[in-house]
Amino acid sequence: MNLPISLYIALRYWRAKSADRFGRLVANLASFGIVLGVMALIIVLSVMNGLEGYQKQQVLSAIPHAVVSEAEPISSQERLENLPPFVQKAVPINRTDVIFQTAKGVSAGQVIGVQAFSDDPLLESLDNRHFNAVLPEGEFKLIIGDQLAQKLGVNIGDKIRLMITENSQYTPFGRVPMQRLFTVSEIYFDYGEASAYQAFADLSDIGRLMRIQPHQAQGYRLFLDDPFLITKLPQAFPDKQITDWRVQKGEFFQAVRMEKNMMGLLISLIIVVAISNIVTSLSLMVVDKQGEIAILQTQGLTKSQVRAVFIYQGLLVGLVGTLIGTALGVLITLNLTEIIALFNSSGVFLPIALAPLQIVIVIAFSLLLSLLSTVYPAYRAAKTEPAEALRYE
Repeated sequence: MNLPISLYIALRYWRAKSADRFGRLVANLASFGIVLGVMALIIVLSVMNGLEGYQKQQVLSAIPHAVVSEAEPISSQERLENLPPFVQKAVPINRTDVIFQTAKGVSAGQVIGVQAFSDDPLLESLDNRHFNAVLPEGEFKLIIGDQLAQKLGVNIGDKIRLMITENSQYTPFGRVPMQRLFTVSEIYFDYGEASAYQAFADLSDIGRLMRIQPHQAQGYRLFLDDPFLITKLPQAFPDKQITDWRVQKGEFFQAVRMEKNMMGLLISLIIVVAISNIVTSLSLMVVDKQGEIAILQTQGLTKSQVRAVFIYQGLLVGLVGTLIGTALGVLITLNLTEIIALFNSSGVFLPIALAPLQIVIVIAFSLLLSLLSTVYPAYRAAKTEPAEALRYE
């Protein structure tokens, strides 16, 4: 196998035990730092990805991803046409913020009007064949979450007064919120926060309280394959009003995204510090190998080939550290739950999501910094003059 002369010399220098033990130590520390930085970056980003995905699944699955509406109410019997491929389905929706009031407590929340249990993920466990018995039109029945039922102290069959703050009526005592007694017909169970504030009623019953005609709705509730694709909805529905989950949870996910970016930036500094050691080790090698560089130049090695020797040398250190760090990072990430269980037997659940594109970016970032770190030492090595270096040899 014929290697380029510069690469061959770089491999000899890299494998040889240099007489300059300090320079060798610095090079090993640089490689170890890259291993540590790349490994930590992959693990942390994978954990942050997993937490973001878990929160997306747990939090956003319980609220409307987006609601498409028009200036006037739409017919609840019609279906939205020409849905984009990333929209799973669209169902008519009436929703409003309310105050729940009972003899044992008061709580703020939201009521969503549905036509079937399949209209909301929280109700999918209920049998659609019993929908008309649980939420019959015109009887003002209500399905509430277990946490909300516990907070208000109610069970199936109890009455709850709903006060709609968005709609009001005039009375001799002034303007008061629209209110109506509802009967609890079912209680759903959910481990998320939605069961503490979200309730469901028949679509037409909620419409009546909001002064919407029977068999009409505010708009369509959209279910997306990925809730983060809401930015594409304005192009799909240019003439409609769109409200999405960012109104309720946008700040939370912005904070999660900012935290992930900051963690990635801070851990990237480990790689930056390790890369700086490559500059030191190569500079020491240039001083240590000046005589050899001069002899090689007298044998016909050009200045560009001398530069290439030290560029290859730095890249070898960065490449080895990056590959070992990547392998360890992926391996530890895939077994992180078992590793945590060795130190913490309480069964902590840590969601993980490896992103291949992120791993490629981390590898490219590390190799690019390794390449840049070789520029100055390689330039210094190429400036070596044989006569000057060999004067006292």
